[in-house]
Amino acid sequence: MQAQTIKKAPGGITQTVISDYANVAKEVEITTNRMDSPGKMSFTCIESGSAAIEEGSPVELVADGVKMFKGYVFSLERNQDGEISYVAYDQLRYLKANASYVFENMSLSQIIQRIAADFGLVTGTLADTGYVFPCLIKEDEACLDIIFDALAQTIIQTQKIFVFYDDFGKLTLVEAKDLFTRTVIGDGSMATEYTYKRDIDSDTYNRIKLVKKNEESGRTNVYIHEDSETIKKWGILQYYSEVDENMNDAQIDEMCAMYLQYYNRVLQTVKIEALGVKEVRAGAIVPVRIGSIEDLTATRLLLAEKVTHSFEEEAHTMSIEIKSFAQLGGVSLG
Repeated sequence: MQAQTIKKAPGGITQTVISDYANVAKEVEITTNRMDSPGKMSFTCIESGSAAIEEGSPVELVADGVKMFKGYVFSLERNQDGEISYVAYDQLRYLKANASYVFENMSLSQIIQRIAADFGLVTGTLADTGYVFPCLIKEDEACLDIIFDALAQTIIQTQKIFVFYDDFGKLTLVEAKDLFTRTVIGDGSMATEYTYKRDIDSDTYNRIKLVKKNEESGRTNVYIHEDSETIKKWGILQYYSEVDENMNDAQIDEMCAMYLQYYNRVLQTVKIEALGVKEVRAGAIVPVRIGSIEDLTATRLLLAEKVTHSFEEEAHTMSIEIKSFAQLGGVSLG
């Protein structure tokens, strides 16, 4: 692990100092989430005197040639034993700033490019999703929320899963199938323990209600799709949202149907503790097989929602959280 700081040399000359913390850092942890938050790395070092890594300093972690994290120190904390705990975030952290935008006839990649340019952020591969927003208006919202909201709409419109993340210093948008790892996680393969949960409490809806303000009539148009069978079983679980006034009736009706198809299910969540696989990050497709879970007796390709890598001394472990066992197309184990 390396950190880069700017130091003042004698005579007032500034110089860049790159330090290798691989041998002194302990309890290094990298966490990535598929939606809504920046990548995070926390680590602890024992240092004499004041903190050696200042706020804003770039830090990166490369393990066995795999580039796992590149970001910037945002906080540090020292205890009485001389241990200093650092927290660094990747570029997505800078997108927490609020802004207002009007995007007309722009794709998600173009939206990302425009926002990134405004904040001086570096972009890498930005996939062509095939979907263009006729008009997307955002007022005084966090740029990160703007992008992830557009990402969620793009996924529903295209029926393809795209992942937005910082790829070692470059804002990146790719289809999830491009983050496929072949290492099977589960029985007799990497996993050490797991927990499994089923619920309709956190992210399940069987009635979708979308509304659009009608400026001409002063009234509100309402669009509803629902599933009577699951309403009989679970009661009414309603999703409500106001949609863009520039959308027409056909577009809103199609969105209603897609939302119902996506949310009208029992949400299954599995959390797996396993030996570390460096290439696995949130948004990656991971082959999972757990014989004691009915839907996972055969190997399934599942989407990682949250991944935490932990390094301590010589040990590398990871925790993977997966929500929903929806079938993922476009990827083969063969």
